[in-house]
Amino acid sequence: MELKADYEDQNVLFINQNVDAPHGGRVDRWFQGYGLPGDVYLPITMVDSGNDVSSGEIDFIDVYSEMVDTSLEREPNALMTVTSVRQDNLLRFDARITNTSGATLSAANDATLTALVYQEPSNPSSVPVIYAAATAPITTLADGATGNYTLEVLVGNPDPERTRWVVIADYRPETSDSAYDTLQAVMGQ
Repeated sequence: MELKADYEDQNVLFINQNVDAPHGGRVDRWFQGYGLPGDVYLPITMVDSGNDVSSGEIDFIDVYSEMVDTSLEREPNALMTVTSVRQDNLLRFDARITNTSGATLSAANDATLTALVYQEPSNPSSVPVIYAAATAPITTLADGATGNYTLEVLVGNPDPERTRWVVIADYRPETSDSAYDTLQAVMGQ
């Protein structure tokens, strides 16, 4: 993918999701950002948990790079550190989040923490595909407060040298009808 090379020196991760068999409940974020009713055509693209979405045939390089550039200009709405430990076929993630969003994070705004696991493709220009995921709610976390969360993902037996992950904290910043938005994301291996 050409865009992957264009952003290789920046804090950007391109990953694919099988829309027919998604992992981690991420496709619902796209639909929430797109809104209904409306016709949806593949491919569907999403940046920042659905804060910015597109559907169908587009000038992919221009449209998607504009979406990514806009995202890079935004400040994160949380501080987050994540550590991971692998034991056999289980990846455990311990996340520490400080909420800087200006809102209390809770079930009321669907605040969640999602771990997406993928393998780095053998072809460096290819985009990895998510193969395992887990999601957990962010319990009530006031603006300025810090919370600790744990997620566990059953990953099977992929090549541990190529296993990578991203943990995403997101929420709906306005109402139940609004698009989700990423608070912060942390990548690792």
